[in-house]
Amino acid sequence: MAEPDAKAVAHRTLSEILDGGGDLGYMEETLPQLTALAAELAAPDFVCVLAGIPPTPEQEFPGVEGIARAWSDYGAAWEKVRAELEEVRETDDHIVLLVTQVATTRHQGVEISQPSAMVFAFEDGRLTRLEFHLDRAHALRRAGIEG
Repeated sequence: MAEPDAKAVAHRTLSEILDGGGDLGYMEETLPQLTALAAELAAPDFVCVLAGIPPTPEQEFPGVEGIARAWSDYGAAWEKVRAELEEVRETDDHIVLLVTQVATTRHQGVEISQPSAMVFAFEDGRLTRLEFHLDRAHALRRAGIEG
């Protein structure tokens, strides 16, 4: 029996998560779902990427466990981080979620919002990369989509 296509499974799972509207929830609530999805679909060389605003170098976290490590590093400065979906774009090999990331600082509880993107990259029916971008235009270019 052939394995299901990772992009189709991811699309179906993301649709279920988004069924309640555009609120993707707080990262600590969504992280287990993302990790479970990646564990089911990941290629052996899967990597999670944190991409700041260029020219900031990207950080790569190998393996499905890299998702939690990446968010632990990023989340250290924040009390809470949530994402609000604005748009989904797709190519043959990518699903891009354009979101507004809303974070609350640990000190003084200041809320900051940032247009951001999540990129799911697929190759040969497997999930190869999960990228978190603070620059939407860069994310779209990585997915082969012009802004």
